[in-house]
Amino acid sequence: MAEEELQKKAIKALRLLLIETSSLPGLKGWELKKHLGKDYLEAIKVASLEADRLGMKIAIIPDDEAPKDFEKARFVLMTKEPLSEADYSRWLRIEEIASLAMILVEISLRGGSVPLEVVMRILTEKLPRWRVNQIIAKLERLGYIKEENGIVFKDWRSKVEIDETGFIKDIILYRQDK
Repeated sequence: MAEEELQKKAIKALRLLLIETSSLPGLKGWELKKHLGKDYLEAIKVASLEADRLGMKIAIIPDDEAPKDFEKARFVLMTKEPLSEADYSRWLRIEEIASLAMILVEISLRGGSVPLEVVMRILTEKLPRWRVNQIIAKLERLGYIKEENGIVFKDWRSKVEIDETGFIKDIILYRQDK
């Protein structure tokens, strides 16, 4: 493919990723393939370089059932730098952020999932049950966690926005300081 054509496809990919077409941000690989052609992954590589110059990155969220299939993966345009507290405070309150952190720690400690009853028990030690129900519903709606058959997992947003290694490291270092 000609370099100029690839550049045009890369710019088109960035535009497509900016436009929200469903309740979830970004696009599935098959959607990008439909708009950009079979060489959509090459266009995404070039688009990633352009995004990088702007302080952005294209995150690829693998599909849980087909983790190696790029056509089923979700491609999301996001900032490279972590959001600050001021950025998060627009849609998450401090007790919601703290609850999310507690849930993610439990999920990490338990190998990727935690029973909902355990989450409820932990959070109701600090907050009223009605508030815990609200927080869990909000975190699910925003895509940070998902609950299926009484089991809580990380959802797409936690996978994309939270550096799990850095998160766990920060918690360990915080505990060592105490």
